[in-house]
Amino acid sequence: MDPHERRSVLFTFAHPREGTLLRQDLSLRVLETGVGKARSAVSVAAALAADRPRLVCIVGVCGAFPGRHAAGEVLLEIGDACVVVESVLGDEGVDLGDGFADLDELGLGTTGPFPAHAEVSERVAEGLGLPRVRAATVSTCSGRDDASARIAARTRADVETMESAAIAIACEAAGVPHIELRAVSNETGDRHRSAWRLGEAADLAQRLALRALDEGLLATASGALHS
Repeated sequence: MDPHERRSVLFTFAHPREGTLLRQDLSLRVLETGVGKARSAVSVAAALAADRPRLVCIVGVCGAFPGRHAAGEVLLEIGDACVVVESVLGDEGVDLGDGFADLDELGLGTTGPFPAHAEVSERVAEGLGLPRVRAATVSTCSGRDDASARIAARTRADVETMESAAIAIACEAAGVPHIELRAVSNETGDRHRSAWRLGEAADLAQRLALRALDEGLLATASGALHS
């Protein structure tokens, strides 16, 4: 595969553990963004301004809303992988105690959804046999059942992340398409940390991203990948 084509995709990950396998391939262009909305948005925006890629591929772990809270259509378990086809800001607004008013209701902006590149996302989901999901991006993860249930009901998301929507906004502003591959490391809500599978999920997401690249699934209208 042409090294130039491989480097036309920018792979982003929030935490070093989510990029260990990607960093081993020196032909790839990778970016560790830092965890959270602010760091990830600033890091990606700066990278896109400095050297515009053809596509951004977000790679990482996520928490899945369990069946007892799920408001979306997809139920994922720990160890499953998914393609995030759209993301929303899950906790931008005002907590009213007896409810929540988001940016749209307040007339201060929008919480999304922010779509990933439809064609490439569909090709990756089909090629890798993965479900398509919506992600709720939060600053405070839901470590209690009540918080998990509220966010799931409000956003109708399938998974919870800390960067998806922020990176999507940065990509949209720069006019660069993105896709997103994640693997479930934990369930949201009340849970024991020992049940988390962070390392396994991080490795799975990276292996799938590399497979998508090697199988030519990340081609866009502005550039094709050839093996």
